[in-house]
Amino acid sequence: MNPITGEKIIAINGQDYTLRFTWRALSEIETKHGESPNLFDPAIVAHVASCGLRDRHPEMTPDRIMDLSPPLAPFVRDVQQAMQWAYFGPEALPKEQTGEAKGVKKNNPHGLWQRFVAQFHKAFHRQSFGI
Repeated sequence: MNPITGEKIIAINGQDYTLRFTWRALSEIETKHGESPNLFDPAIVAHVASCGLRDRHPEMTPDRIMDLSPPLAPFVRDVQQAMQWAYFGPEALPKEQTGEAKGVKKNNPHGLWQRFVAQFHKAFHRQSFGI
C-alpha cells in the first residue's frame, strides 16, 4: 500500500494485485459510468477495477474479475480507497469537506461515493477559479 503513489495492493482469490488509477483510467471511468458510478453493481466495479489494474495486470479484464468474483464489499472498499488516493494523494479530505463536522451519516457506501465525487468537484472548482 502506498498512498503517495496511489498504489493499493488488493487480494483476489489469494493473489495480490497492484491497483492504481492513472488520470487516463479516471477519465475512462467517468466517460463510461459518469461522475458517480454505482460500485455495488458487479459489472461496473469490475470495469472500474480493471481500469486501475490495467498498467500492471493487463490480464485482469472486467470479464476475468467477474469470473473470479471476489467478495463485493471489501473489493469495493479497496477500489474506493485507491480512487481516493488517485484524486487526493495521502491527504484525507478535511472534516468540513467530508461532512463529518456537520454530523452527516456515512453508512451508505453508494452515498459515500456520491459525496466523495461531489466534494472533489467543489474542491476542484474552488482551486481552479479562486473561489
